[in-house]
Amino acid sequence: MRRILFGLAVLALLLAGVPAVQAAPLEDARRRQRALKAELQAATAELQAAEADLARAEDQLVHDKGQLAAADRQAIGAKAALADQAAAMYRSGGLAIADALLDRDPALVPGRVEMATVLVTRHAQLIEDAQVAGDAYRSVLGRVTKGYERAKALRDQARSAVGRLEAGLEEAQVVEARLVRLEQRRQAQAAAKVKATLDPPPPPSGGGGGGGGSGKACILERPYSYVDSWGAARSGGRRHQGTDVMAPHGARVFAFVNGVVSRESTSSNGGIQLYLQGDNGVEYFYAHLSGYAVSTGTRVRAGQLIAYNGQTGNARYTAPHVHFEVHPGGGSPVNPYPHLKPVCG
Repeated sequence: MRRILFGLAVLALLLAGVPAVQAAPLEDARRRQRALKAELQAATAELQAAEADLARAEDQLVHDKGQLAAADRQAIGAKAALADQAAAMYRSGGLAIADALLDRDPALVPGRVEMATVLVTRHAQLIEDAQVAGDAYRSVLGRVTKGYERAKALRDQARSAVGRLEAGLEEAQVVEARLVRLEQRRQAQAAAKVKATLDPPPPPSGGGGGGGGSGKACILERPYSYVDSWGAARSGGRRHQGTDVMAPHGARVFAFVNGVVSRESTSSNGGIQLYLQGDNGVEYFYAHLSGYAVSTGTRVRAGQLIAYNGQTGNARYTAPHVHFEVHPGGGSPVNPYPHLKPVCG
């Protein structure tokens, strides 16, 4: 008993006495890791917001372009009707006369004052209709022009957020690897000192297996970043029904729970997709993958490698990520964020 207590005391002293030269780089790496996590979180939130705004802007633009086409047809029809009336009175005028009558510049009208007077008297409603149609066309054209400008600004904002995300994830990978090396070195140095001091060495404390193949595991290896984007706007009037977990391209994707890979497929939106049927009765959906690590029908454990991160489907213009959905009983999706947060942090 005295030997064990002495050994524990020595171990505590050795761990407390790790040279500052070793502790400082480790603490610096941890500090940078925390800062990167905050930066990645901010960039992810900005990207999700920009994508939602862009979806709304593009849907509005599609609607306005349809309105513009309709207003254009109406304006052309009204102008043609006015030109027909003018031609009946003055065969040589045609559409040019209608243009002069509708144009707001008074300098173009005086040469046709007599005809304009007659037309205004007999066809005031026709002229008014043509003017209203022209005004409507110009108004919608202005909305379409502004819509293009807003969509471009939002695409630029999204590209900027993607750039920061990818750069941050790349640096985070380096920091993660450095942390692992420093932590392993610290532990090895402490263990070596303990081993050199104690005789005989204490028995091993036993290993930890990250849940022992049960429970739940985060769906991606570090580094990654995600925010709650459930219900955010998507193109075509859709709503986001998952959580996008951003990570470097090719990062390993893991099974969230024990279960069976029930289906692998592709689609224009989801790209390379995977369905995991959990033993808990919940179906999990992974999208935008770059490839599979297991085949359909494979039984997997929580935390087992099943695929690789990518940006296939409609994610090709954004940062690489896994779109993750949770379908209790295989039914309608629920917000995955509360499911991911306890295991992914």
